Amino acid sequence: MTRSDGHQAAQDHAEGSEDRLAATLVAQGHCEPRALERARQVSHESGQRLDAVLLQLGLLTERVLASAYAQLLGARIATPERYPADQPIDAGQLSLRFLRHARALPVAIEDGCMVVAAADPLDAFLPAAIAAATGKRVVLEVAVPIELEAAFARLYPEDGAAGDAAEESRGAALEDDAERLKDIASEAPVIRLVNQIIARAVETRASDIHVEPFEDRLRVRYRYDGVLQEADSPPARLAAAITSRIKIMARLDIAERRLPQDGRIKLAVRGQDIDFRVSTIPSLHGETVVLRVLDRSAVDLDYGKLGL
Repeated sequence: MTRSDGHQAAQDHAEGSEDRLAATLVAQGHCEPRALERARQVSHESGQRLDAVLLQLGLLTERVLASAYAQLLGARIATPERYPADQPIDAGQLSLRFLRHARALPVAIEDGCMVVAAADPLDAFLPAAIAAATGKRVVLEVAVPIELEAAFARLYPEDGAAGDAAEESRGAALEDDAERLKDIASEAPVIRLVNQIIARAVETRASDIHVEPFEDRLRVRYRYDGVLQEADSPPARLAAAITSRIKIMARLDIAERRLPQDGRIKLAVRGQDIDFRVSTIPSLHGETVVLRVLDRSAVDLDYGKLGL
């Protein structure tokens, strides 16, 4: 087989997988055919994969997409408990850089096979690359991206002493330079992380999101029925970037960190327009951010139910 033949085969495999995924989403009732057709058109014009377009348009959440992947492939969804608690699985020749880029993480070795949680299980080259590097047969499980990122942050908190020192010096510089802070807040990993935090709140019907910086960590909490519940914390070094990203989305002044500010964000999540009221308050170790989730579709303005 020539290189062009291999490329064409991979392209045909991807297109076939997208068609089956689309059929699965419609069958599960997660996506309307009309919305799916609109996403196909955007995918064709932009060259992006259909599943990526569906996420960007807010027609799906990452958790729903993971469920569709699992049904399509007959695979298991990797739950938070599935990931190693404190020590990463020995991945042999696989570098951390490769794992982060591929959005994949080994979670177990079972019956001589390496079990890998992957955020993109439709990537046909991923299991082949891991098998070639480790010499083991690969079994894929479907990862929910926000849970995968939390596992990376827990298992690789420093990414090496040199990298950690570089990030600390970079973070110190960002605090003093609004333009550079804006640049880092616009990088893809930070955008994806903030989108995941927001999507999780909408998906789990939280009423508020609290992002609170401390000396050695960044705490994220969601409010359910009046009670705040702590979620997996992003890396502390990203505190300034996450705060700045939210302020950019709310059209607030990222250079002003000494005074409280209020703003608003309007996003499409799974095709629904969601409003967020955003408040920032200076604190000892940075700015505390609170987002109030206002889902207008969840409000039933029925006079009969109101007793009128």
